[in-house]
Amino acid sequence: MSSALDTPQGAAELAESLLPPLGNRWLHTQAVAARAREASAAVSEADRDLLVAAAWLHDIGYAPELRDTGFHPLDGARHLESLGAPGTTGIPRRTRGPLNSRRPWPPCPSVEQCAGLP
Repeated sequence: MSSALDTPQGAAELAESLLPPLGNRWLHTQAVAARAREASAAVSEADRDLLVAAAWLHDIGYAPELRDTGFHPLDGARHLESLGAPGTTGIPRRTRGPLNSRRPWPPCPSVEQCAGLP
């Protein structure tokens, strides 16, 4: 099941509603989305929109109105879950992997467990 947040446009709209007051964080997010768009040819066509959507959403947990735990990947993922965006809820917790590793992160059963919370 997909949602508007699985699309670059929907994800960009959400990011734009939350991040501009954060100045450099918003500029960073725009730059990451632009790079993701450029790099999207390197992934399967079916994953291209989700890659760009992930770029737009990767730092939404920094938005002051979403701050709960202070751990931005968790706060962002919880917000996405609250919006009912099943295709994107794993994005913030999967955006960082082991450096120089081609192994993907293992799947996470829940936002909290992936963040290392009980």
